[in-house]
Amino acid sequence: MKRKCVLFIVIWVLFILQSTVFKFLQIADTSPNLLLILTVSIGFMQGKKEGLFTGFLCGLLFDLFYGSVFGFYALLYMYVGYGCGHLCDIYFDEDIKVPLILITVCDFLFGTTVFLTRFLLRGRFNYGGYLLHVIMPEIVYTIILTLILYRILYLINRKLASAERGISRNIWL
Repeated sequence: MKRKCVLFIVIWVLFILQSTVFKFLQIADTSPNLLLILTVSIGFMQGKKEGLFTGFLCGLLFDLFYGSVFGFYALLYMYVGYGCGHLCDIYFDEDIKVPLILITVCDFLFGTTVFLTRFLLRGRFNYGGYLLHVIMPEIVYTIILTLILYRILYLINRKLASAERGISRNIWL
């Protein structure tokens, strides 16, 4: 229960930061995707179900405030969280190289999927321009913030995991 409450608070804080502060700190007219960093990180550290749940909440929040088709971003974030959750048991979450690669790949696929469903289907065929001016700056900005944010999320996860292990070892509870 404590983990879910902390997750809700982290989702709200990152959504507010992404929607307000980083809209003013844009680089090349792009802001980072903090909810994607959170979804990939939780999926990578906790597994498929937690990644799916986190992705759903992040996408639902994004759909409520910015989505034109309700459920589109929830579905995308769910796929990202579930896909990254497959790597939970294979790699160690202390090293930051694997999450950086995952976030890079997921951000590229996320941007490409948004282009395919929102622009290509409406007859806008300039993928090269979209890649150069939207997807690549967002990937770079997101990777830079991943270096900071992943460590914070990792420390929160480790602290919650140690608290859960402490509670489960107590014979009186």
